[in-house]
Amino acid sequence: MSIIMPFTPCPATGDAFIGREGLVRNLRARIAKGESLAVIGGPKLGKTSLVRTALNGLSGRTVIERDLATDPSPRFELVPGSIVVLDNLDAIADSAIKSLLAPVSAAGASGIVVTGGRRLRTLLGHSGTGAGLSFRLYPLSVLLDGEIRRLIGSQPHVPLAAWTGNHPYLTKLFLHYGNGALEAGRSQWEPFVQHLVAEVGEGPERRLLCYLIERGTPVNPTLAGSDTGIRDIKAVSDTLVYLGVISRWIRNEEATLFAGCRLLNDFIIDGITGEVA
Repeated sequence: MSIIMPFTPCPATGDAFIGREGLVRNLRARIAKGESLAVIGGPKLGKTSLVRTALNGLSGRTVIERDLATDPSPRFELVPGSIVVLDNLDAIADSAIKSLLAPVSAAGASGIVVTGGRRLRTLLGHSGTGAGLSFRLYPLSVLLDGEIRRLIGSQPHVPLAAWTGNHPYLTKLFLHYGNGALEAGRSQWEPFVQHLVAEVGEGPERRLLCYLIERGTPVNPTLAGSDTGIRDIKAVSDTLVYLGVISRWIRNEEATLFAGCRLLNDFIIDGITGEVA
């Protein structure tokens, strides 16, 4: 019996980066103009890969990148005119965020790019303003069906996509482990799914997610709001979308919400059962 090495996720750039081409072009153009940008997304949804791919197309620019999840120190040397990337900004306290952003801006950075999840989105609010700076918000989502087919390649994509809900990390993890992914990769995907559930919380986002899981098919947001009694259905569904736990597509010219990640759905409703088809 061969031993499969654990899956090691890493940022995808170059040929390994698949999909989101339009978003990359838009991000790159705005970085080149010196705008401050905030890429918002759930864990392992591709924030770092997106930013690095966009930066790769900017030649002759000095980039200073800091991952606050691994190095939360507020002190680092700045070069005037450089592009500053603060990855996982919401890994540090709100007060530390403010004390970090102010000197970065004052040091003459030509642009600031930050990434984070739910905490950063809450801190910036709908206006995208934080620590006296205005950020253009870029919320991520799971990959499109066409993008996931490109990522999977010749592998049967329908059963796999049903398990992973088009989430890039879960899809790559299942591709790594193959047909035995449900058991062989459990030590990696199960804690990740638990983390997603914790990110969802117990509020209206949890209520909407459970409703969509129970429906089992794409649902119009207006209908979802009526059935669940959630008044601000857009804000609630926005949170679930950028966490990567549901998808929001236009199907037959109608907006729909869909909880398509069986790993997450089974964990919430029935516990983990079954085998990879």
